[in-house]
Amino acid sequence: MELSSYGQIKKYYTVENSDSFDRVDLTLSGGSGTCYIRPTPNNNPVNIYGKSESKVLSPDCKSILKNRIQLVNVNFVEVETNESSTKKNVAFNLFNSNNGGSDNQWHVYLSKKKPIKLNLNYGMGNAYVDLSGMSVENLHIATGSANVNVGFISGQYNQQEMDTFCIKVDLGELEARQVALSKAKVIIADVGFGSLYLDFTNKSLVKSTVIATVGAGNLIVNANESMNPMIIYIRNSPLCRIQIPQTFSKIRENVYVSSQYDQDAENLITFNIDVTMGNIIFKTF
Repeated sequence: MELSSYGQIKKYYTVENSDSFDRVDLTLSGGSGTCYIRPTPNNNPVNIYGKSESKVLSPDCKSILKNRIQLVNVNFVEVETNESSTKKNVAFNLFNSNNGGSDNQWHVYLSKKKPIKLNLNYGMGNAYVDLSGMSVENLHIATGSANVNVGFISGQYNQQEMDTFCIKVDLGELEARQVALSKAKVIIADVGFGSLYLDFTNKSLVKSTVIATVGAGNLIVNANESMNPMIIYIRNSPLCRIQIPQTFSKIRENVYVSSQYDQDAENLITFNIDVTMGNIIFKTF
């Protein structure tokens, strides 16, 4: 239900809290402009506000309850009117900053109080995701040519261990900051022609495995050696470029360990990287 507010900001949709479900599974895709996802102390698990220059742009939101899981699907759809006044729905790339979509803003507030699975699909435009202090079970982010920033702005860890943090980058750029705060046990990254930046400068509280496949794009990892022991396995080709810090030791061909490496460490981060034509760059401080 759309609820009017002041100015151009409107409240478009809310999933109200209920004892009938224990967790939320949110899939968000389609739309235009810029999207912001933030945590909220609000009891309601999902709250969507918007500012659109188009009077015919609004999110299509559906929610069903299944096995005590609230399944929420948010799809941004544009309705165009032609000369004969016939309306039609056109699905288009998410957060498209072109074609008049640059002034569209979507603000999604997610409650910290119930576990959530997030499936976020971005086509074009910009997206900013703050997961500080939330309870995220699984996170999947896919981007076409969008610019996406995800992190934990306030420095609060995820309230539970995350099973899988999955990232897919085609042509765009994705920055994942403070990744260790997610407490993700498995991080899967698939980079085509775009760029992925992973920041591991915070102390990890779990043992993590990063599985990355890089085509012709870039994978940049920024890490703090004194915080987390690391081991890097690389499968490369003559067409790629690999840059490993001098403080790492090469223990055998294409295998490197950090100065604090301990195979039994509870916060060991293991990188398994397969690269074809792209660039792999590790930076430490």
